[in-house]
Amino acid sequence: MDAWDAFSSLVVMPIWMGAWAQLVGMPIAWLRLRKTPAWQNRPAGLRRLDLLARFMLKATALTILWGALIWAVAILGGLGFSGGALLVMLGGAPLLFVPWTVLRLDKSGFPGIVEKARKAREQKFAARR
Repeated sequence: MDAWDAFSSLVVMPIWMGAWAQLVGMPIAWLRLRKTPAWQNRPAGLRRLDLLARFMLKATALTILWGALIWAVAILGGLGFSGGALLVMLGGAPLLFVPWTVLRLDKSGFPGIVEKARKAREQKFAARR
């Protein structure tokens, strides 16, 4: 791997790892939040995907950090792991810790997330006027 490939993979990796975390975690977050009053009574105009993404931000960040760690191991020569093993660790480990992290998140903080999203949306539209 030359320097350009290493740099470009470092730039692209957080995007893919974040997307992977959200693909794995959002259905679990939705199942946990769908019957809460904050979810059922959320203000009109707030996108459900945005609320789910904010709720599982910790799991997404953890997945991106995991990807950076595996990237660093790969750049250092793999530390004895094959390329296939590194790929399994890169994609497979989030299959374990993203659901675990999302299931451990405290649902009682979700109304605050909804309120912050509502205020941010109002400020955004007020700035346009």
